[in-house]
Amino acid sequence: MAWSKHSVGIWLRGLLLGLAVAAAFLFGLFEGAERWGLNAFFHLRGPVAPKSPIVIVSIDEDSFDELNRPWPWPRSLHGQLLDRVNQGNPAVIGVDVLFSEPSLYGAEDDSALADSVRRAGNVILAAALTVVKTPMSFKEDLNPPIPLIRQGAAGFGPVNFVVDDDAVVRWADLKRTFQGKEWPHFNLLLYRKALEAGIQGHPIRESRFVINYRGGPRSFPTVPYYRVLNGEVPSETFAGRIVLVGAMTPVLQDVHPTPFASQGVMPGVEIHANALETVLQGIPIMRAHGAITVLFIFAAGVLAVWFTNQLKPLQAFGVMLMAAALSGVAGFGAFLWGHLWTDLTPI
Repeated sequence: MAWSKHSVGIWLRGLLLGLAVAAAFLFGLFEGAERWGLNAFFHLRGPVAPKSPIVIVSIDEDSFDELNRPWPWPRSLHGQLLDRVNQGNPAVIGVDVLFSEPSLYGAEDDSALADSVRRAGNVILAAALTVVKTPMSFKEDLNPPIPLIRQGAAGFGPVNFVVDDDAVVRWADLKRTFQGKEWPHFNLLLYRKALEAGIQGHPIRESRFVINYRGGPRSFPTVPYYRVLNGEVPSETFAGRIVLVGAMTPVLQDVHPTPFASQGVMPGVEIHANALETVLQGIPIMRAHGAITVLFIFAAGVLAVWFTNQLKPLQAFGVMLMAAALSGVAGFGAFLWGHLWTDLTPI
């Protein structure tokens, strides 16, 4: 059956509308709205209890008050803490503290920590990948732990986060490139060591994914550093667990915005915990391919023009509003049950 000029005109106008919106989408003009939509999905879903055996030892305000010491603390203290934690036979210990320079308290202080790291045998240490760009130069540095401390560790890796343009940490990278070589991320090393120790985990599908945050700050079991150091925490608290040691005070400036903490109040060690939970439970959020979004944009453009031509303005608005609502519900369902981030632009 031949198409009328009117039908052809509707198709052409719809395709042109879709082309304009698709171009804006591909140039990233709607990325802010898409990120807002992902944040909204997390808030609609709400907090979920973690399932992985992760416990955090927090370097917090209470520990500063109780220990009454300026930062950085002597490394011998960190060594004593590792010895306390290791008494509980944890699966792996991740220390999200940098030891990239010799201790201010002297070589014996470094040796004390190195001895504790070696005795534990299951400690993953932190490195910090830094990049400095100027018009005349480019410099990058891995900033690993000093050799004395790292030689007895089970490994060390970058603790850097992937930060979106709006400063929010949504993505996790399990590999980072330094001087043309791929380095396993701190979290990937923890994941591997946890599996070696017998913790159950899912295979990793992608090295970059959206972290499936369990909730806001304090979503994981947490014990203060000073209580562990003083022997107030039973050793069985750490038995067979992944133990993460890191700062949980804004004073040390390791806090970041996340979908559940938009004001920048989630400590880095908790972001690591959420990333580990995501890979161990096999629940990474994967973003729908851009080509699928573009196809939906063109379909939405044609349907929008068709409705406005076939229906009265108020009727067309009602139908399109209902279609947008159904698309939003479908997108939330894909997020909730399929761990899929679908773009809202076609809506």
